[in-house]
Amino acid sequence: MRLSVLALTILIIAVVPVSFVHGTSATQPFASAAVNNATAINGIVQRAFGIIAGISGLIIAILWIPIAVGYFSKDMDRKADAKERTKDALIGTVIFVMAVSGVLYAVVHYIVAG
Repeated sequence: MRLSVLALTILIIAVVPVSFVHGTSATQPFASAAVNNATAINGIVQRAFGIIAGISGLIIAILWIPIAVGYFSKDMDRKADAKERTKDALIGTVIFVMAVSGVLYAVVHYIVAG
């Protein structure tokens, strides 16, 4: 239930036009309508990227929380396990950041296309 409410909220934030939020009048000349539509679409895309970045940060935080808890443990086996998992989490974080930023696409495109 909470997940569907969150998804609906994210969808509403991403879809509400910028002109509606800023109170722009709907009676503007048609020449500026194309500019306003482009601005609205640009605003929607920027908000979507912001939402994606926030969700990505949350995913990365969830990835690192169990590792950090392992470092604060008094059990030496758990600390050693946390040290081993740190390397895997760091590699996963780098790959995830590269995928989100587009660097991974550029590298694979360079390898495939030459």
